Amino acid sequence: MLVASPLRSQLLPVGDIPTHVFRSAESRPGDVVLVDAETEQTFTIGDIITTSTRLAAGLSQAGHSGQVISVFDNTSLRCVYVYYAALLIGGTYQSLGTDVDASQLRERIQRSSTPAVFTTRKYVAQLKEATRGMNLAVYVLDHGNCKCRTLCAPPESLAQCPSFVHRLLDDPMFAPVRITESCDAMRQPAYLAYVAGSPAPLTLSHYGMLSTHQIGGQVASSQSHRRTVVSAIPFANAHGIGNIAHYPMLSGSRVVQLSKVDPQSCLAAITKWQPSTLLVTYDTLTSILASATRKGNKLAVGEREYDTGSLKVIFTHELRGCAAESIRSQASQLFRARLVELYGFMETGLVAGVITEYPRIPGSVGILCSNITARVTEAGRDVEDGCFGEILVSTPRMDTGSVTSYFNTGDYGTVTQSGVVIVKARVADLIRLPQGVFAPADIEARVLEHPAVVDCAAIADASQTDNGCVVRPCVFVVTGDGRPTSAESLVTALQVDYPGIYARFADHIPRCFRGEPDRAALRAMLAGQA
Repeated sequence: MLVASPLRSQLLPVGDIPTHVFRSAESRPGDVVLVDAETEQTFTIGDIITTSTRLAAGLSQAGHSGQVISVFDNTSLRCVYVYYAALLIGGTYQSLGTDVDASQLRERIQRSSTPAVFTTRKYVAQLKEATRGMNLAVYVLDHGNCKCRTLCAPPESLAQCPSFVHRLLDDPMFAPVRITESCDAMRQPAYLAYVAGSPAPLTLSHYGMLSTHQIGGQVASSQSHRRTVVSAIPFANAHGIGNIAHYPMLSGSRVVQLSKVDPQSCLAAITKWQPSTLLVTYDTLTSILASATRKGNKLAVGEREYDTGSLKVIFTHELRGCAAESIRSQASQLFRARLVELYGFMETGLVAGVITEYPRIPGSVGILCSNITARVTEAGRDVEDGCFGEILVSTPRMDTGSVTSYFNTGDYGTVTQSGVVIVKARVADLIRLPQGVFAPADIEARVLEHPAVVDCAAIADASQTDNGCVVRPCVFVVTGDGRPTSAESLVTALQVDYPGIYARFADHIPRCFRGEPDRAALRAMLAGQA
């Protein structure tokens, strides 16, 4: 079975991106949707819409319509104004990145022919040095109040770099630029960003996410009832602008954005803001797992303890390689929260993940993002629609030309036509009999039908014989009265569907924190009883 994500990239008019977002959110102008974790500066929907539109009008008056507007910064959330303003004028938003030397920075600016760069005081000197002799307008994001009409004198170091406020313009005649031809839209990408090791920018689009998903249900208007999200995904690189732009505006969430994404800063933000959701990169997640330990109801790094009890779900990159299951299990146990993997580019998947997963589909673990394809196979062959098998996923980052490459997730399940990944078991835990492949959960459901059984867990018992390896299902059973004989008749009856099945009676079933049977512990118990 081959399933393509329904979040197809479609070339819509560039001006439609902010228009779609603004119209979806404008009925809640007073909602705080964005918070700077370090400065605690807040952004309301009304502020984002008004200031972005005023900045777009100013950029249009300066003759920058249809051009690349750049940001050289990784700290100020005011870049969200620049992002929407760039799209409103039919242009492109470019994040130049900050981990570059002067020659790389100059090359990126020259290549994109950007006429204006928005930065912060921290990076003014570096930007000035890199662009010496260039005809470039530089505006400072962290000086000036966007609500005022006059400015106090800037610091001497910024005398030649006006505040972005100087570009704000109240123009009732301003209208978003519409790009309606497909060929023009192809030449006018919405978002440019850079990834490590690549001199050319990564061109990204949010069209598919915005054009194919509708938010179901009413967005809670009460600040106390709205979802709080801590984002530890940098917004200055190829991952994050959607997290502080589209995501809070469309999902009815309040996003608390971190500028420092080390484990201590991340955990401190969770403690302070008590979010239900964490957005985190793979690197930050594994750093937390390596440095944090659980002490009762809190996490500890060194001598400091953090309260993470509010956390319910973690969104992260897809977990690849042989360590994926270990990382998934560690994260779930450490945070006592559900881990949801997003297959594809994060910035096109986060809103899709929250919306598609509400309400949650039982057994689902991840979301296919825009332009992602999944295969469900058994014995190397695609299964039919709706059937279960091994899940393989292809992402744009794995493209090698004309041949599509897939990585094996290690999961056994299926993928719905809505792109929701449903997992029944890990491939390593499957019970493979001559009659077919069985997930332990299916056998356990049958055993639990017996009134005498209060808990159970199934594993594969593989034994070497003269005729080769023989696999039999072994079910660990806990009975209500503690007597094995009360459930023996059920196990005997299951021989028809699961030949060779037998029972081991136990006092309890060891379980992981997520509630799933600890099958590694059960296999060890079985080996010890042999």
